[in-house]
Amino acid sequence: MRSLLELSATWYRGIAEWATSTPEWVHGLALFGTQALLGVFAALAVLAWWRVDRRPFVLIAPLVAAPVSWFLSELIKDQVQQLRPCRALPIPGGTIENCADVSNWSLPSSHSAAAAAFAIALSVLWRRITELAVVLALLEGFSRIFIGVHYPHDVLAGFALGAVVGAVSVWRIRGERNSRPDRTGKSPAHRTA
Repeated sequence: MRSLLELSATWYRGIAEWATSTPEWVHGLALFGTQALLGVFAALAVLAWWRVDRRPFVLIAPLVAAPVSWFLSELIKDQVQQLRPCRALPIPGGTIENCADVSNWSLPSSHSAAAAAFAIALSVLWRRITELAVVLALLEGFSRIFIGVHYPHDVLAGFALGAVVGAVSVWRIRGERNSRPDRTGKSPAHRTA
């Protein structure tokens, strides 16, 4: 386990140092993009509802999964209390994101958890968008390392948490919808084809 954490720290340092050597416009794009990608996911949730199925659960599942993932990741952070890498392993000259502007704890990444929750829920509800959703989630996770506020293992833990919450949200919301009686008073299990 220790060697995996050391590998994660090595990857973090390599990515964060490389990131600081990129042009200023890349820094600005990364700082904007790390926040904006979650907005893109919210827009995709609305698009999925519009294009695929206008029943409320199609819109509710991803829009509930993401904030629930965020909330759970914050609870876990308070329990684990792993220092952010920008505090534990300072990069000469600092990181793209000012370390003073973020909370102290980093495991798991809340942005990555929300992105994975969106990606899983959207992929289940609209399979044609799966590749785009996965790429956007990966970009979100990478951006958190790139700007210097998360280790790779923080991002992976966030992805795992978000994937579970995203899948459960779709399953739970679909289950509620399928268990409701139709106009005849019969539940889906009692309807005949």
